[in-house]
Amino acid sequence: MQRLSPTPLLALLLALLAPASYATSVIAPSFDQLVGRADYIVRATVKSVTSDWRNNPDTPGERYIGSRVELDVLEVIKGTPPSPLVLDLVGGRVGDQELTIEGAPRFVVGQESILFVQGNGHRIVPLVGLMHGRYLVRRDLRNKKEEILRNSGQPLYSEQEVSLPETEASPIPTRDRHAVPLNCHDFSMRIRQRIPISVP
Repeated sequence: MQRLSPTPLLALLLALLAPASYATSVIAPSFDQLVGRADYIVRATVKSVTSDWRNNPDTPGERYIGSRVELDVLEVIKGTPPSPLVLDLVGGRVGDQELTIEGAPRFVVGQESILFVQGNGHRIVPLVGLMHGRYLVRRDLRNKKEEILRNSGQPLYSEQEVSLPETEASPIPTRDRHAVPLNCHDFSMRIRQRIPISVP
């Protein structure tokens, strides 16, 4: 499989996309920043992922791979997302060619997650802080328990841990031995508590 480097595309996309959207080295946002920057926050499952070649409107003959990720929204936590909710992002696979954006999460059909969406249609990856804007939901069908995972696959025990580096090799914080990972309800409630109250 041939992998395409996103580097040649970045200069072409700068005029179209927000400056922060093309950085592949991302400083983890604080929990307040994660919630505050999101246009909307949803718990959703991936319904479909469609990738295709797209023409760059500013450079005739220049193309890149983009994807549309259709979501089945299970819960709206913040904002008013469009229906249907489809994330439009740069990157994907067409045939034997794949364009990957460093730090961008991969979407798989059937995957459930809590998403902090920002600038959909205007950013390379429309999530707050790239991988920091997606939290997977893992369910144990045997005991019906669920837990929230960071993009690296590490369980999330506290909302404050969102600001930790997002790599599989990141050090694990010291926790009480009785600590349990956050579930969907707890994480959703803590998000709602941090949503700024709009004054009319």
